Amino acid sequence: MNKEEIQKIIDEKGMDWLIAAMVDGSIGYHSPNSARMLIQRILEGETHSWCERCLACYKGDLLSMVDSDVRVFRYLETIDSQKVERLTKFVQAAGNLTPLQEMGLSAMYPTMGV
Repeated sequence: MNKEEIQKIIDEKGMDWLIAAMVDGSIGYHSPNSARMLIQRILEGETHSWCERCLACYKGDLLSMVDSDVRVFRYLETIDSQKVERLTKFVQAAGNLTPLQEMGLSAMYPTMGV
């Protein structure tokens, strides 16, 4: 995956869809805001991330991490499109949280049942 493919996903599915893919793919490790920041870094040309998840699972390859999240979310969309819609709406609703609220949300995400 590259910057142009990321932009194509945003154009086709929307930024919130891509953010939801990252939040879900990370099982809440990424909050909506941190996912948005990582996507913005990609659009600015960055390809490496120093976050724990990216380093531990993808050897710091930011594009590989996002690619994995997108592939899984696309698959989820084929088997449960309503869940993808709920997750996307969840991301939209969580867009204006404080950093402390985001940390709580991330910690609860695996058991929230979105």
